[in-house]
Amino acid sequence: MTELDETLELLHRDARTAPADLAAARAKLMAALDAGTVVPLRRRRIRRFAVPVAAAAAALTAVVVLRPAEPVPDAAPAPTVPLPDVKLMSAAQVLNRAADLSVGAADQPVGPGQFRLVAEHTWVGRGVQSADGGGYTYLWEQEVDRWIPAAERDVWQETRKILSTGKFLGGTVPQAQAPEPEITKTDQGQWQGACGDFFPKAKPVKKCGDPTDWDSPAFYAALPRDPAALYAKLRDLTKGRGSTPSVMFHFGIEILRAGLMPAELRAQWYRALAKIPGITVLAASANLDGRSGVALGLDDRHEIRQLIIDPVTGGFIGERTVAGAEPNDPWIKPGTELGASAITTSVVGALGAK
Repeated sequence: MTELDETLELLHRDARTAPADLAAARAKLMAALDAGTVVPLRRRRIRRFAVPVAAAAAALTAVVVLRPAEPVPDAAPAPTVPLPDVKLMSAAQVLNRAADLSVGAADQPVGPGQFRLVAEHTWVGRGVQSADGGGYTYLWEQEVDRWIPAAERDVWQETRKILSTGKFLGGTVPQAQAPEPEITKTDQGQWQGACGDFFPKAKPVKKCGDPTDWDSPAFYAALPRDPAALYAKLRDLTKGRGSTPSVMFHFGIEILRAGLMPAELRAQWYRALAKIPGITVLAASANLDGRSGVALGLDDRHEIRQLIIDPVTGGFIGERTVAGAEPNDPWIKPGTELGASAITTSVVGALGAK
């Protein structure tokens, strides 16, 4: 399998049909998280749909029964449902709550002539190593957009655009003596290919409909839907790297990051990740590309990979990597952000459309 180094924002049905503003609910929840509390799920099956916030607001209607001989009174303000708080017990609880929120979710269908757009706003570390052990690192900002047709064998498109290259993270020499790494032909440009085969000369050769390639819908179709079986599958996928908790968590995030996981599978994937030992809540209120969520991760002395989930909708916001207490490169300070990716998905009507 080729390892990737590259969400559909889903709305909770209650947030879609309640008069309260979703942004206000999220702000209230994040304030509760900062205080060490979160909002519990109601004890009933929750069904959610992937629709834009504007459309959800437009969908709200009020039904008033009029009596011909009586004036219509002013509408009374809608009652506000109190949000009870419970303690945030564990990362597993956060993942299982996100799974509960995702039950019944449905992706917006991709019709003939349409494309699913997976948009990634990413920050990537680029380093230079010298023979004497020295070096330096920059953080690049990049956009990666991928258009995926309804039929896998039709033409896909991917564009990559470098937005900035000048954030200096550190080095054995000052920034004035550290020229920025060169932008290569694959860092920026546009490519097309059937089945997402943008680089046909690359090795290993990409196969259309490959159930071992998580850039292919066939991979997700072949996955089991039981959380225990998914956990076993993730352990099998990473056995070449020891199937350690950190490796399993890393691959679990990468597969989510591809943006192709069906909504109906995402809930069970969260439950499988919840079985990985050692995952903790790293930040109750983490911001990524303007969206707030809960950051989950594993303690690692070299680098810490974070999974960021929206606690209101259960949606996958993205991921972040932060230097641990003993970074791999000695010139990097602990806690330095080494990379991040914010993922959104949508359906568009043409290649290149946003």
